[in-house]
Amino acid sequence: MLPFINSHKKEQRKHIEHAIFCVKYARRMKEDLLTEEEVHDLRERQAQLKTLLKAKKLEEGVELADESIELSRKIHPAPRGAYALRENVEVFVVVLAVALGFRTYFLQPYQIPTGSMQPTLWGITAEAKYEPNWTDRVPFRWGKFLLTGSRYIEVKAKSNGIIPPHDQWSQQDTFMVFRFGNNTYRLHQEFDRLIQPGQAVQKGQVLARGLRKQGDHIVVNRLSTNFFPPKRGDIVVFSTRGIDYESIRENTAYIKRLVGLPHESISICEGHLQVNGENVTAPEVFVRQMEGRGYEGYANRVPTGFNRSQATPLFPDCEAKLELGENEFLFFGDNTYRSLDGRHFGGVSGRNVIGTAFFVPWPFINRGAYNENAGFVK
Repeated sequence: MLPFINSHKKEQRKHIEHAIFCVKYARRMKEDLLTEEEVHDLRERQAQLKTLLKAKKLEEGVELADESIELSRKIHPAPRGAYALRENVEVFVVVLAVALGFRTYFLQPYQIPTGSMQPTLWGITAEAKYEPNWTDRVPFRWGKFLLTGSRYIEVKAKSNGIIPPHDQWSQQDTFMVFRFGNNTYRLHQEFDRLIQPGQAVQKGQVLARGLRKQGDHIVVNRLSTNFFPPKRGDIVVFSTRGIDYESIRENTAYIKRLVGLPHESISICEGHLQVNGENVTAPEVFVRQMEGRGYEGYANRVPTGFNRSQATPLFPDCEAKLELGENEFLFFGDNTYRSLDGRHFGGVSGRNVIGTAFFVPWPFINRGAYNENAGFVK
């Protein structure tokens, strides 16, 4: 009989707790429409129910709970049918509006897709010649991905066909893209490619494989730039809206380091960033860039992956200078040999600045040797 008794008492406690919730909810929802006596009665009932529950006087508590639940339902009937749906929709809309407002005006997440900021921030990379092991099997691969952002991928043919010639392949960021049959295939440039153009393949055949590593996810502070302009050395997310340059994707967001401020004269000489003819030495990241400590210096050249018809540098030699105008900023990528940045499309209006990066919440591993000095928390 003991288990039955314990179960019965548990149900009584739950019933009293439910009554406390109902009374509290009804009072809060209708407090502005109730008289002072009615509000006082509800408060008293709530206090009495709590006292009886604490004193373990469950029989008395259940009796008062029944009366209180009935009273609370008269004051504020439980939502049913379309009314319940409407109330739930209203709650959802409010939560969504708050979330979107927070994202728009305070903090916003982004993912780094390319390697233009490496080794400070890492884009999507891949490891070829990778041999899968037990960590790449279900369910361990899920844990591996959550912790490290890495997962082993095999790209397989979805139908029989012939791999198209190279001139029918295109480059999208760090991927090579081609199509045969009714399917499009995206092979990371660093994947171990197991096929050649013109080769016949069978459905299910592995075309490429490798360990794909997700790009860093960052959180951007949008609030501070509404009050203060970004500083030189800040890592900034900005919109490409209005940037008239052939190789730039329209209406997207880029992340680069701020190197030039309004009304400054910018030049590059022997890997050194110069402002008004003087080498920039602060913050310290610019010294690391010039000395090659994990970086390669600022290059007067077309970035890897682009030809001169796609990207013509504005700084072909030490004599070339870029004069920034009112409310105009200049941004370079830290990985200057693989970054299409302000060395090519010039200054960016301050109206395009979205915010500054300050936190990398995922992946949890630190792939970059210099992330701790990037000016924000990893």
